[in-house]
Amino acid sequence: MESIDGIPVFSVSDRYTKNYAKIAADHLAAMAPGADNPFIENELWECLEESTRELIKKYIRPGCRVLDAGVGLGRVLAPFKEDAELYGIDISIDYLSKARDAGFGVAYARIDDMPFKDSTFDMVVACDVLEHVIDLEACCKALLKVLKPGGALIVRVPNMDDLAAYLDESLPYEFIHVRSFDLSSLRLLFQKIHGMRYVEHLYVAPWFKDTLMKVRLLPIDSRLANLAREATGPDHPLWMLSKVTAVSNEEYRNWLFALKTDNPTMYAAIAGELLEGLEINVVFTKPT
Repeated sequence: MESIDGIPVFSVSDRYTKNYAKIAADHLAAMAPGADNPFIENELWECLEESTRELIKKYIRPGCRVLDAGVGLGRVLAPFKEDAELYGIDISIDYLSKARDAGFGVAYARIDDMPFKDSTFDMVVACDVLEHVIDLEACCKALLKVLKPGGALIVRVPNMDDLAAYLDESLPYEFIHVRSFDLSSLRLLFQKIHGMRYVEHLYVAPWFKDTLMKVRLLPIDSRLANLAREATGPDHPLWMLSKVTAVSNEEYRNWLFALKTDNPTMYAAIAGELLEGLEINVVFTKPT
């Protein structure tokens, strides 16, 4: 079997893995002392990871085997290394070396090249992974095959992601996010299509981003906003909309930015009711 730096290799190098290796290398380089993470604010990163740990704590059992599919640095599961046997797969040797140092048994493998036998794990965790994969169906089947009957699958993905941003040709990477999920689509995928039992979900991090607002406010110069402003009374069909246009998307966005910066305590207290969760964790179990 081929290995790199003592890590067994189960996937071939191609355009997809080379792109991911570049992302991982840039990420690790940016985490050098005095540098900022280029992809995510540290506060948000920690918040997302802790949300998944909250659910892992509920379902992990002493001595169980847990797989992190897309293990990265191993940060999500590392706190459980005294309680469980930890394994991880990824397509970055740099990441896998870090995860190995954190106590994981690791392998270089795409999810659809899963290197483990069927029904090996009591729990499978996949965080910020499924939005990246090319063959979603193959990956779902691979994750579920290695999960024992009665075992728990914990998935975390961006919630209602705005994919338009990833069409920008000036981006330095390919295949950043290639699909969007919400709770219903995840339940349809794993519960209806793959026969898993839905258990619970947890939204996390109401984070300011235009496309995640519960109410879509009209741009200040939109045709519809201008039409609504002409509504003169409750008998006009756009009367209710005329009230909404009293505040434009730009004004609301600027107010939220200012509130987050100038009064973070107030922002934190109300953000959960104003904004959708940036990501969502969902727990499924495999029927016995």
